[in-house]
Amino acid sequence: MGTSYSSTFPTRPPTDPDDPASVARNDQDAFEQIDQMLCHWDRPHRRSYHWMVALDHEPHAVELSQRCQAVLPENGLDRIPPESLHLTVRRFGYVDEVQVGTLHTAVATVSEHCRTTRPFHVRLLPLAGSPGALRFSVAPWSPLLSLYHVVSAASGYDEVDPLSLYRPHVGIAYSNRVQPPDPFIAAAREARSVPSAEIVITELRLVELYRADHQYRWRVLERFSFAGEPH
Repeated sequence: MGTSYSSTFPTRPPTDPDDPASVARNDQDAFEQIDQMLCHWDRPHRRSYHWMVALDHEPHAVELSQRCQAVLPENGLDRIPPESLHLTVRRFGYVDEVQVGTLHTAVATVSEHCRTTRPFHVRLLPLAGSPGALRFSVAPWSPLLSLYHVVSAASGYDEVDPLSLYRPHVGIAYSNRVQPPDPFIAAAREARSVPSAEIVITELRLVELYRADHQYRWRVLERFSFAGEPH
């Protein structure tokens, strides 16, 4: 494991996607089996539209990321700053390929769904990773899988089981070279003593995503607030 880059990591979903312990254990076990870290920035990239949850306004997410970043090795990583913390739901498509009419139709469909969606709680669980990043596990998955299903259909994708493609997570640092994984696996183990953080998801965004200076940046196109009281 760890010799090729896939956005679907771990390959197998957890036994119980809504149980924090099951999700964390699945992510951590997979991370401990990789044989090398890869350069995250070697992945092909073009400007693209993404459905995402921004976490820069969530103080518990910011605090947890900074506490865990503090135990990571100094070299070999590009730490994700507070203003760039996010949870990706799905890529819509590349900017130069998505037609304006398709974009407007998708926005209308997702907006209608979000008006009847309640805010929901998720827990950020330190710490695991993938071949290209260090990241928090997230649980429960059910409300995020529901969002994934909605935005997939709105984006024109033929629906498949989200569990075959989607692994909710929040990155806190990107690997910027090919390197041995041992220091990062050890740091992730140390960070697991840090308590998890619960946050409330109240909004989905459609953004235009791009890279700059080994970080992701985005321009917000639409905000979709969830109605009602949180579950």
